[in-house]
Amino acid sequence: MVPRRSHRLSVLVSDDDRSVLEAVVELLGAIDLEMGLQIHRAHNGREALSILLACPIDLSILDVHMPDMTGLEVMRRYLAGPLLAAPGGVAARVARPRLPAIFMSGEADDEIRAEVDALGLLLVDKPFHPDVMRAEVRRALFDRFD
Repeated sequence: MVPRRSHRLSVLVSDDDRSVLEAVVELLGAIDLEMGLQIHRAHNGREALSILLACPIDLSILDVHMPDMTGLEVMRRYLAGPLLAAPGGVAARVARPRLPAIFMSGEADDEIRAEVDALGLLLVDKPFHPDVMRAEVRRALFDRFD
């Protein structure tokens, strides 16, 4: 059963490999029929971070290994939040709330797995089975409504 929400859910997909990016978008197309998803595409980490900072995103699906900025770095920068002036002229970061994310990697070592776990997020190994990705997307989007 699909929970009621006040807005269309928004998903960011970022991968520097266009074939993987389009495969994930195609997978989301089937889920879109059930849930009404708005899908944003990014071809690198900088584009992904720009979208995260400019648009309300309900779920990010990020490739771990991208040439300009890794998916993990995108998430770290996003979560760190903006620098704001505090009393006495001292700048302080205001952290953003946790954002559900699924990381994808064909080369996830123990260090990457530990970092993803520390963030409390999900990692899907590439190549992935479509049913696995669909299940993880549904779980990431619906966990907030339980």
